[in-house]
Amino acid sequence: MVYATALPLISVYMPTYNRVNMAIRAIESVLAQTYPNFELLVVDDASPDDTWHILNQRYEHDSRVRLFRQDKGQGACAARNRAITEAKGEWVTGIDDDDEFLPNRLQSLYDAYDDKYSCVCSGYIWDYGSLQKRLHTKQEVVDLAQLLDLHVLSNQALVKRDRMLALGGFDINLAAFQDYDMWVRVVRDYGPALRIAEPSYKVNVGHELGRITDSPKRLDAHKQFVAKHRSLMSERNLQNQMYYRQTMQHQPLSLFGFFSRARYGLVGLKWRYYLKHKLRILSKWRMQLFSKGVMGLFKK
Repeated sequence: MVYATALPLISVYMPTYNRVNMAIRAIESVLAQTYPNFELLVVDDASPDDTWHILNQRYEHDSRVRLFRQDKGQGACAARNRAITEAKGEWVTGIDDDDEFLPNRLQSLYDAYDDKYSCVCSGYIWDYGSLQKRLHTKQEVVDLAQLLDLHVLSNQALVKRDRMLALGGFDINLAAFQDYDMWVRVVRDYGPALRIAEPSYKVNVGHELGRITDSPKRLDAHKQFVAKHRSLMSERNLQNQMYYRQTMQHQPLSLFGFFSRARYGLVGLKWRYYLKHKLRILSKWRMQLFSKGVMGLFKK
């Protein structure tokens, strides 16, 4: 038997705001880990509801959970940075308060870790409510050029805490793409990342399918992200970032546009996007199927 003290401490950071039931689900998924030596740092970003009271009441006697509260709302990145600063582990990784760890998450990331990689992440599960989709389930070493084409890691990774601190943590000035920006800086300074095939993180998106992903705030943040890393980007990277912006705005891709953009790689992805707009009604039915199941196709 391997005792907890024989394994290094992993610190898990989690910001939360105003959705205590989801937060409890996320916390319980961390507490169910097979890896025995971890701490979970939960930072309440000044929730106006009873989140702070309920979490304290439920977890005050669990030594694995450390609770913090911001004096005023500062956003998820500031909450993550506070947790990383307070963390005691050699490694850190994160979870969003509406997501879940599979029980083997920490163990699989720790087993895969090697100092020749800047960080380790995994494939993940996109949960629409009725159906699930597994993404990036192929093991791959991701270098900076590939990462600047497209965010092919994930929103969470296992990384040495001192690396996160040296880079100043998450950029609180970005309204979106904070995780993408963080891993670009980690890979830039510490080398390629490893993505393992086994999905061990569940992204619950069923409750937010109606959100507007092409909001001016998100588009402005993407512009800011590209400007921040422009000096690192090749012409291929820039063209692929332009393609990504096009998808955020739900702009159709013509056949000529497809061939033009296919010169810069990501051919399969761009072909699927082209077909999505040509077969828009099927795409709509697909999303209804994912979110509401088969019976949802027959309801208004």
